[in-house]
Amino acid sequence: MKQILVELKDRPELNIQAEEIIKTWKSGKYKQVLFHIYSGMEEEKFTAYAAKRLQELFPEADIAGTMSAGEIMEGHLIKRGILIGALFFESTNVEVFRYDNIKGNETSVGRKIREKLDSIPDIKAAELLLPGTEFDTKELFDEIDECDKSIRIFGGYSGGHTMNSPVHYVFDASGIMYDSMLVTTFAGRDFHIDIDKVIGWEPLGVPFRVTKADGHRLMELDNRPASEIYEKFLEIDRKLNNNAKEGYTFPLLAEYKGEEWLRSAIHIEEDGSLNMHGSVMAGMDIQLSYGNPATIVKQVNERLERVREFKPQAILIYSCIVRKAFWEKYVDLELKPFDQLCTTTGFYTWGEVIRDAESGEIVEHNVTQLSIAMREGAPSDEELPVVHVDDSVLKGPAAQMRRLTSLVYTTMEELHKAQNDLRVLNEKLRLMAERDALTGLYNRGKTEEIIYNLLRKSASNETPLSLLMIDIDYFKSVNDEYGHQTGDIVLKETAAILDDVASGGSEGRSDNEGHDEHVTSDGKSASVGSEKQDSYAEETQKGYAGRWGGEEFFVILPDTESETAISVAETLRKRVEAHVFPDVGHLTISLGVITVKECVNEKDMFLKVDKALYDAKEGGRNRIVKVEI
Repeated sequence: MKQILVELKDRPELNIQAEEIIKTWKSGKYKQVLFHIYSGMEEEKFTAYAAKRLQELFPEADIAGTMSAGEIMEGHLIKRGILIGALFFESTNVEVFRYDNIKGNETSVGRKIREKLDSIPDIKAAELLLPGTEFDTKELFDEIDECDKSIRIFGGYSGGHTMNSPVHYVFDASGIMYDSMLVTTFAGRDFHIDIDKVIGWEPLGVPFRVTKADGHRLMELDNRPASEIYEKFLEIDRKLNNNAKEGYTFPLLAEYKGEEWLRSAIHIEEDGSLNMHGSVMAGMDIQLSYGNPATIVKQVNERLERVREFKPQAILIYSCIVRKAFWEKYVDLELKPFDQLCTTTGFYTWGEVIRDAESGEIVEHNVTQLSIAMREGAPSDEELPVVHVDDSVLKGPAAQMRRLTSLVYTTMEELHKAQNDLRVLNEKLRLMAERDALTGLYNRGKTEEIIYNLLRKSASNETPLSLLMIDIDYFKSVNDEYGHQTGDIVLKETAAILDDVASGGSEGRSDNEGHDEHVTSDGKSASVGSEKQDSYAEETQKGYAGRWGGEEFFVILPDTESETAISVAETLRKRVEAHVFPDVGHLTISLGVITVKECVNEKDMFLKVDKALYDAKEGGRNRIVKVEI
């Protein structure tokens, strides 16, 4: 495999300028040649001529051309023009397919591409060259995503050298196309490819939630017009700067499915919505971001080391126009090292495409550098040089930018740490305000709040609410005989049992057999069959446990009928009775149970369940008394 690059200088001399390419092809060493043509020309005639003339010179070749926002030759951004990259293959089968009339037919076109990719034997990768982002790329990619996950997919969107360029096209020898895309396939057992991305932009400021979006149009963040994120934080007036130019180097950083996506705005609409270079979806978390030279350099260096280990024979770089604007005169900084490994070409895009290797999802990116390393056969025994980005050249304003971004980064890190510490502290304070310090159950204030809220809900929904009031029998004797430290252990272990049963823990669900006796408030006995207790084990509802004070507790059971509440109470009674407390051994509890189904007087309700508990203790303890209301 070999790559030869030619920068076209003049139309009539194409055959002279392509002399090395012609000589290499005539050597007979190579089976196929693929031409990439990257054109920075908005005027189409020269571009169309170059492709047509190249096909005449190489009738067996495949041609994939795109309008370019910057042409990369041997690791340098060259003067605006036309760049030809010739990729020669010894054993790989390469073919370019054209798909027309995409807009409005995204699903069917995507299906055709998927079927084509899956039909090619030993296919390893596919390149997508697309004419801008005017069509529904999500529908298109959702179909292509269904192809074999082992197929690596990469590519880019065409676009002009200026941010507000209205022209986007791809082309082949047949001419310029505005509503077509080119798909280049690479197949063969000896073909190997390594693709990855570098971002290097850091989050800035607070995150927002996308609350309204439609494809490439971002409408609302936190239910406010999306443009306010630029107006408020960057002071960009949508009426004066509706092309969003001032915000290009501060793209929006999105978190989606564990991946970082950057999205830059093309245009700010009068209604405050943003037209983005890539698709956005409701539910995304998004925030402003800034380019950190130190982070970019670190990530590029890490990528360079992986590419060096891969030992490529050709490298393509597809990088975002926003990165070009960000680096300005230092634009070659992150390009040059790749060409020290092998011949490197590519173009600046209006959006980058890469397939996630794990999920198989094709993802659109902005402000991202894609590096595509290729080779045929096993890695060479020759060691490639260790290369890295030389950022020592950053001087003057660029060096100042590096220091300022370092300051912003450090400040943001400290701010995030402080915010996290504050969240942790607030959570601790909330728990302290709601929880009993000894047992960890809800304290009396929170228990009352839960009961009152559930009473209102129960009354409005006409659903039952059951309350269990519990007291540890002879607890004073525990403190007197064993001391308060042992008494605290008894309280904590009893609370744990109550909480487990209330929350529906598997150990707390009744699996008793036979009939268990409880006593109603009128003194009459009643039985609870095992079928009732087993039914509670199938319930999915959850209850709450709280400490009322001293050795008294409440278990609150929303949407729970009286019979089920009695079953839960019996489970509690038996669990505590069977439990072995340290030093003390076995203890018992008494329970009062009440179920309400309509609006009641809260004070009267508490008096009644308290009276039921009193009756249980007076009636011999280790028992349950149910009260009616």
